[in-house]
Amino acid sequence: MITAKQAVPDAERLLADAVGAREAVFTTCGSSISIHTAMLTVTGPGKKILIDRNVHKSVVASLVLAGARPVWLRPRWDHERQIAHPATARDVEAALGRDPDVSAVLIITPTEYGTGADVRGIADICHARGLPLMVDEAWGAHFPFHPGMPTAAVRAGADLVVQSLHKADGGLCQASVILLGGDLVDPVDLRLRLDLITTTSPSALMFGSIDGFRHRMVHQGRQLLDDALQRANGLRARLSKTAGLTVLDESIIGQDGVAEWDPLKLSVDVSALGITGYQAKDWLQEQRRLTAQLGDAHRVVCSLTYSDDDEAIERLAEALETLAAEPPQADRPAPRIPALEDLNLEQAITPREAYFAGTEQVADPVGRISAEMISPYPPGVPAILPGERFNAAVVDYLRAGLASGMTLPDASDPSLKTFRVVRAEQPANLATNAIDTGSEVGSFRHSAGSGEGA
Repeated sequence: MITAKQAVPDAERLLADAVGAREAVFTTCGSSISIHTAMLTVTGPGKKILIDRNVHKSVVASLVLAGARPVWLRPRWDHERQIAHPATARDVEAALGRDPDVSAVLIITPTEYGTGADVRGIADICHARGLPLMVDEAWGAHFPFHPGMPTAAVRAGADLVVQSLHKADGGLCQASVILLGGDLVDPVDLRLRLDLITTTSPSALMFGSIDGFRHRMVHQGRQLLDDALQRANGLRARLSKTAGLTVLDESIIGQDGVAEWDPLKLSVDVSALGITGYQAKDWLQEQRRLTAQLGDAHRVVCSLTYSDDDEAIERLAEALETLAAEPPQADRPAPRIPALEDLNLEQAITPREAYFAGTEQVADPVGRISAEMISPYPPGVPAILPGERFNAAVVDYLRAGLASGMTLPDASDPSLKTFRVVRAEQPANLATNAIDTGSEVGSFRHSAGSGEGA
């Protein structure tokens, strides 16, 4: 009889073979644990790591755990759409040229809006310097199984790839995978780091759901994704003809460094209807019992999957057409959007130093060092994180966003009347230990117009 201890390694090997990875590691505490594990493997106390600033809050938590020093990589701002796209390979090369002490690189791709980075180009740059590349590919577990999807990061040269099986694929909630590629990361180290922080009672149901996803993709993935792409393309074409709606499409490729695009992300700008994406998201939920992935100041984004059949797509199309034909009256103020560059914040001390410093709550945090993360959800990317210095723009943005419907689940004061900051009387090593993040200072999330997250 095969025991669970035998079955899991066998299932991991089958998945690795199916996607072209060196190894696969199953986790059952969600991709937050996978991110922590991968980060603890490639970095540690005092080490510098080049990181996309538009990362999930779990990456920031990993910096606190590891004691690493972030060097922030600024995303590409799309001023027309007020969203951010991934940094280019040239951006990564320039950042590494400015800071030769960086020991690893972490990027997120695709973004919640479906725009993707040039993983292969970035991997080549990293490997030429002997640096491991880690990719948060939360929405991309199905990418290896169809040529119409973005290039799978592990096949493009990434050394560590984290995927959330519950997002767009068939895993149960909290089912996650870490894929290893190349030989720059020791798989023994990876598993030792996982053993340090994960549960000692993993769920066999979650592991089984990962293996079930792999089996289905191997045997049916091409057809399932063919059908999903056909439905998505048809829906996008239909909505593009609807007055008042602007739909993001493949024409975004090549703009602002966008290398690839996920066609199963449906991004619909509703601002011409006189409402925000927050209100549109609420309307879809309340009036049609449809849950959009996120809403922001301008748009709603829906994550389409191979499980959405013709009936589901028709329901969504009809709902958005009705919304456009009979938009509700605006029921909240539109958020005040500062210049995107004003949301680039100084990383004054490390996230770990700020997290463990003495703190206080203040009504006016401008000029003070944050001791908390405040992360619009979804996607859960901090607008400000521990160690960054508040400016007036980010305070105004967060308060205006909250009034407009932004969800901020991790603020110490949910009303945002006060903010948690490092106490002014700090030891000299904290007060003066500013981080050199190069000329690319920490920059706020993927979208100054969004109140969302991965």
